[in-house]
Amino acid sequence: MRKAIYISLSFLILGCSNFKKSESNNSEKIESAKDLIEKTIENRFLYVFDVDSLKTETEYELTIEKNDSIIKYHYKNITDSEKNMNFKFVRKSKLLTFFGIGFEFKLIKKEHLSENKLSKLNFDLYVLTESIDDGNGPMFFNPNYGILNLDNGWGRQYLFLNEDKESEYAKNLMELIYKKTLYNNV
Repeated sequence: MRKAIYISLSFLILGCSNFKKSESNNSEKIESAKDLIEKTIENRFLYVFDVDSLKTETEYELTIEKNDSIIKYHYKNITDSEKNMNFKFVRKSKLLTFFGIGFEFKLIKKEHLSENKLSKLNFDLYVLTESIDDGNGPMFFNPNYGILNLDNGWGRQYLFLNEDKESEYAKNLMELIYKKTLYNNV
């Protein structure tokens, strides 16, 4: 009987040590998968225009998480977490999703807006995949910079700049964005 208990205990101890080894291997795999995600944090300044006049300026922190297939953009409002925004860009399909609202945007014109003060890459023009009453209007985006502008469809325009710029610069850029979307029948 003692021999049977000893053998059972031996198997139990060996089994536990193998489980711990297996568990540690899984955590290494998870850490390795995390290493594949490139993460950067940048500042953004949101300028909100109502029709054509500047209403507010707000500081955001942008976290960009890149892997082989998806790029996630987390816009964190420094003062009010209820105004955070999240986007996901699928590299293969070029589909852009605005989380929380659930809107999906498709690419309609590549490299349509150039603004060297903001990004070396040009911005692509995106529109909603399905037309929705009072849905977001067209927006400019590039994978390295993120979202340049949002149009909520009710006359309010949002502009994300990578530096705190003069309000005149922001206003002129919003006018350029408006022209670029107006003349493309968007």
